[in-house]
Amino acid sequence: MEIVKLSVKGQIVIPARIRKELGLSAGDKLLIERKHETVILKPVAKLSKLRGIDTLENASGEVDKLRKEWNEEFEQGIDA
Repeated sequence: MEIVKLSVKGQIVIPARIRKELGLSAGDKLLIERKHETVILKPVAKLSKLRGIDTLENASGEVDKLRKEWNEEFEQGIDA
């Protein structure tokens, strides 16, 4: 666990080690969620990571599963 400082503009810096581990770079989008006193940041999947998924066996099921997860995360983000 690391401590970061909130700027006067409400910004934080995600430590380089964590950005590298998650494959995050400038311009990436994050989903932010609040659960009581906890703030959760989740990377939004990049479409480029899905390239070629249609060639996988049973890809339709995987795509449907991802779509359902994204919709649930999106809806949770709106309600927060």
